[in-house]
Amino acid sequence: MRSFPIYASILGALLCLTSVTASAQAWDAAGKATSWAKQDRDDSFTFYDASTRSLYTWVRDGGLLGTLPLGKLDEEPDRWVIDPRSTAWVAHGTSLTRLDRTGRILDRVKLHAEVSDVCWDAVGMILSYRTAEPYVEKRDFRNADVIWTFGAKPSKREGPAPQNQRPLALDDSGNILMADGNSLNLSILDANTGQKIGETALKFHGAPAPALEGDTTRRGPLAVWVGKGVIFAALKATQVPAAQRSTLQGLVLARLDLPRTAVDFLPTGLDDSHVLVGVLDSDAIFVNPKGGLMVVAVK
Repeated sequence: MRSFPIYASILGALLCLTSVTASAQAWDAAGKATSWAKQDRDDSFTFYDASTRSLYTWVRDGGLLGTLPLGKLDEEPDRWVIDPRSTAWVAHGTSLTRLDRTGRILDRVKLHAEVSDVCWDAVGMILSYRTAEPYVEKRDFRNADVIWTFGAKPSKREGPAPQNQRPLALDDSGNILMADGNSLNLSILDANTGQKIGETALKFHGAPAPALEGDTTRRGPLAVWVGKGVIFAALKATQVPAAQRSTLQGLVLARLDLPRTAVDFLPTGLDDSHVLVGVLDSDAIFVNPKGGLMVVAVK
């Protein structure tokens, strides 16, 4: 007599799980991605889908790898990272929240300002902040404790944070690259200590790289072409110096060739609402704001 309700409850749970799995499997970044993301070392990307309030981890050759609901988060996410334990650290407003795979909130940390960008290694996450002067922190994946800081920590008296975008990337050596202001050169930080260990010295046709123009407080993302020593920086055509702009329109890639210390500007054929998220093989991968991914061949 007791077996029927037990069987029914198990069957119901299985049907529910099947429904959730089928719904998740229906999500595919190639046609549905609309958010920022950053390429991980396994070439996966984690996108945020506002319609389902979930993070989706996806890889081009394998499809959907995992789903993490953010329904218990009280704000929309700004930036995020999936840590080695498959839990998510999500920056939203001036908070950093850790959620487990079911979306349960585990930890919440108050931050000094809003997060501009994030990158990560095996130890922790590196956060770049929207502040007047450069400020970067590395925080441990275990409990978000600060490992090191770089730059000037903002004070509460500064008021609302300026919208200075300082995108980050990890190069092939594991160093942190940071773009800032109107310079195409990148600051190089030691990922273990946070100390500045140098700066690129890029040249354009043999001359020092020209300064960017227009509104450079809102810099586009950086993407690393792994194994090539090449970094791509997404720029609006209006940010490219007028003398080099020529017929460039919409979104442009600055190709920063570090071994050659050279920079070139490449057209993408996309409007500047697209978002650069990574480089796979010889393709730069962009998110289409209307949904889905766009691929542009690079060389």
